Amino acid sequence: MWVDRELARMDPDTDWERMISLYVGYRVPEFALAMMVYPGTMRMMQPGFGSATLAHTGKLETRPRRRFEDGNKFLMAWMVDGLSSAAGRKAAERLNRIHLAVSHGTPHLPGNFDDVDDFVYPLVLLATFADRLQTSLGLPGTSENMKTAWHRWAQTLFLLLERESGPLADEAFPEDWDAMTEFALKFESRPYEGTESGHRVATAMMEFFAEYWFPTPLQAFGRDLTRYLAGERVCRLHRIGWLSPRRERAVRVFLKSAFLAQRLLPDHRRPLPERLRQTRRGPSAASAP
Repeated sequence: MWVDRELARMDPDTDWERMISLYVGYRVPEFALAMMVYPGTMRMMQPGFGSATLAHTGKLETRPRRRFEDGNKFLMAWMVDGLSSAAGRKAAERLNRIHLAVSHGTPHLPGNFDDVDDFVYPLVLLATFADRLQTSLGLPGTSENMKTAWHRWAQTLFLLLERESGPLADEAFPEDWDAMTEFALKFESRPYEGTESGHRVATAMMEFFAEYWFPTPLQAFGRDLTRYLAGERVCRLHRIGWLSPRRERAVRVFLKSAFLAQRLLPDHRRPLPERLRQTRRGPSAASAP
């Protein structure tokens, strides 16, 4: 695989930005991005005020495809264009403005963008999600060099973001890959209380993922896949149900097969942002919500 050959030549301490760009740009399929974004958002909104904010904007419930596309633009600017690029910096500035505007527009939801942990966790999740999923399936995880690159990426983006009370540049971020993994596990093990807004938003995300990516006869499996990726604890918190042992085994077989097939397939020749643009221009995009 040509991406692996290029990555092997690079030093993660100095070339981490280029490593992330190559890996995401030419190794990650659009479906894998969706598998991370929607279940990942369910994980991120475990604190009740997170789901309340998402429910307030209404975007995930009324325009789920637009929400996915907007999220992709941020990720492509940060991961493929790079955090030192003009596009990467502008995307961070734009997200800061959005957070501030939502915060000012929701005085009844105080503190939604002020808890440092709620900025750390999404970045940690983005960096470690694929590794945690693959190793949980008994597959090889992220290489040591890529672990270093992902940590540098997450830490650098953290320093570009601002919370309601000011920049995060002086706040602590997990010091390495192992610390990121430990942080994620601790964040996910905290006692959270389910909310009606969490249930509504999680249901909307699960339904959109299944309807957009799977034909009607397989949409029940698409919902099961979303649940599995979100995790049992998160699904029970948001009251969207969990899988029977038989259905859980079916999802695990599907995921293992997909990862193994990806390792055998040649790397993409067109970067992910270009493939995403083509999907938006396609017939299915025109008819999607």
